[in-house]
Amino acid sequence: MEEKRRPARKQGLPKAEAELLISLYDDQFYTRVSQLFDAGWPLQSIGNAFTPPRRRSTVKFWVTRKHEHSPLDTPVPTPKLKTVTRGYVSRRPVSPGISPADKARIEQLSPLARRYRSKMTLSSPQAVANDELTSICTRLYETNVTVKELADAANVTYRAMARRLGK
Repeated sequence: MEEKRRPARKQGLPKAEAELLISLYDDQFYTRVSQLFDAGWPLQSIGNAFTPPRRRSTVKFWVTRKHEHSPLDTPVPTPKLKTVTRGYVSRRPVSPGISPADKARIEQLSPLARRYRSKMTLSSPQAVANDELTSICTRLYETNVTVKELADAANVTYRAMARRLGK
């Protein structure tokens, strides 16, 4: 598996590196910008090294530009990363999934609840199905089931499920 680039958010380039970057021209410049980006420096911090600061979109263009110059002998500074080098640790808890019984009930209620309108009586089958579907989805969401899993089970869009959950 290919390892993803890990940017060092909100860190500025060292002053010596910023001065070196400003002094370079043409292919050497684009090569160095690409090296900094590959080392983990954010586009924003590379752009902030200039006066006036350059936008991230401009720096991204510099990074993707074809350059055929050999790398500079000056070593590229490495930023301090907040996460450990073994890999990114997600802060989101792992989803327990949806039980087969809940999934079957969501699939059964979803078509009926989809036809619910606010002017319908609370005792109508659509209103009852809508309330039950909302309560099931809310209960599951509170147990760390993702919105995407719930939306897939109900055969609705992510946004429709997020709205049902009040997100």
